[in-house]
Amino acid sequence: MLRTWRLAISMGLLPGLFVTFGIPGCATVDPQPDFQHTSHLINEHTGVDDVYDPAIDEMIDGKLNELLADGLTVDEAVRVTLLNNRSFQALFQNIGASRADVVQSGLLSNPSVSLLTQFPEGGGRMKLEIGFAQELVDLWQIPVRKRIAQAQLDQMVLEVTQQAISLAADVKIKCYRLLAARQAEATGMKSVKLFRESLDLAEQRFKAGESSQLDVDLVRSELAHVELALLALQRDRRLAEAALARVLGLSRSTKSWTLVGPLPQPEPLPDDTTLLTLAMTQRIDGQLAKSKVDAAEQQLRLEALKVFPSVTAGVDFERPDRRALPGRKILADTARTSVRNGRLAAPDIQTRAERALERRQIVDSLLGPSITFTLPIWDQNQAQIAKARFKVLQKRREYEDLLDSVAHDVQDASTIARNAAAQVRYHEQKVLPLAERNVDAARLLYQAGEQGILVLIESQELLIEQRRLYEDAVRDRAVAIAELAAAVGGRLDPAITEPMGPPPATSAAASE
Repeated sequence: MLRTWRLAISMGLLPGLFVTFGIPGCATVDPQPDFQHTSHLINEHTGVDDVYDPAIDEMIDGKLNELLADGLTVDEAVRVTLLNNRSFQALFQNIGASRADVVQSGLLSNPSVSLLTQFPEGGGRMKLEIGFAQELVDLWQIPVRKRIAQAQLDQMVLEVTQQAISLAADVKIKCYRLLAARQAEATGMKSVKLFRESLDLAEQRFKAGESSQLDVDLVRSELAHVELALLALQRDRRLAEAALARVLGLSRSTKSWTLVGPLPQPEPLPDDTTLLTLAMTQRIDGQLAKSKVDAAEQQLRLEALKVFPSVTAGVDFERPDRRALPGRKILADTARTSVRNGRLAAPDIQTRAERALERRQIVDSLLGPSITFTLPIWDQNQAQIAKARFKVLQKRREYEDLLDSVAHDVQDASTIARNAAAQVRYHEQKVLPLAERNVDAARLLYQAGEQGILVLIESQELLIEQRRLYEDAVRDRAVAIAELAAAVGGRLDPAITEPMGPPPATSAAASE
């Protein structure tokens, strides 16, 4: 038995065992470079350089306290969201899982070892068979599997980046709506003050006998109306605060925070051609669609390699059984030899050389290579190859459709943003100044007794309505610009210069 194992070692059996079993032990999963790459992409597309990383979990509270200390600007709110939003944090774990898939895709299948023992019926040495086998299809499938897993990891990184872009746009929009709600609340207070001044004026004229009680009651009715409207505005402001706290990840936090700063005054927008060019260079979903085409191409190659699903090579050792020799009876053998020779004689006894020669002529063990493979007679993986080919064509069409969708999204967002800016300018230049002049004129006419209270009330109602429409337009302009930035890929300045090209060329196998 010892001689057999020495022979197995000399043939490379045990070294092959140790090497093959040692490969998985060297594989480690380290997603930290992927986290850093994701943070770099997010910085490129959002301008935020402080993004959540699972390695800095213990540092997040300190960064939050620093950001919340003196009030949150809109840009700081984006930073808080990309650090503290739980849903966004959970996405990073998918990157780690995808990195684990990449590592797994590069590992060889575990070898198999077989052991068979059989015992002779009448006693003797047992039969022993030992086999060692390793799957060989890994040798040509692993490179393709690794490319597929890497493409899926790249897709996950891009998906997290896209979520960061969407989240940044969402938090900006919620900030703008909260700031607009506060401004609307402040304007509502001005409306209440305006009608209280009108009520004082109506009461003075009533006391002086210059108007009736009806004038006073009409103003009081309108004052009650604007006070109710103010309560609704206060409700909307609190709801906007709760919505922002949710996306900031501060709904359950005891930390106090306040959003500060006015609604943004946007710079002139680039022309549509420039915006479309930006979208073609920055849109993550375009890069994601291109990566899916590449992954589908690799999957097609892998299915083609699965025509031979299993090819196994190994080494087999066999030691045949041997029946036990019967015990020797010396007296009986001596009697038989004496009778045969006609005189007393000793039985025949083999010499040591004769015994050694006989032992060498016995086959004591067998050792040799083996190979087993599945013959692709009935199943040649035709269906899966065809399915993968259809998937390639599908992903290419989806990519081409996305290019049309990008152009449509940019055109829609640009139209909405430009229209909102035009409405703001029209209100500022014409509508509001005219409404304010009408109120001043109506007040003077009412004080002089030249017009009734209804003229003053109507002019004030019109001013309140125009202020509301103006504030809505300012809010819509800010929201539209945030949505336009998301439509072009996160930023309205050219941070990335490499445009999206055509989809990867279809392989010959996919075009057949």
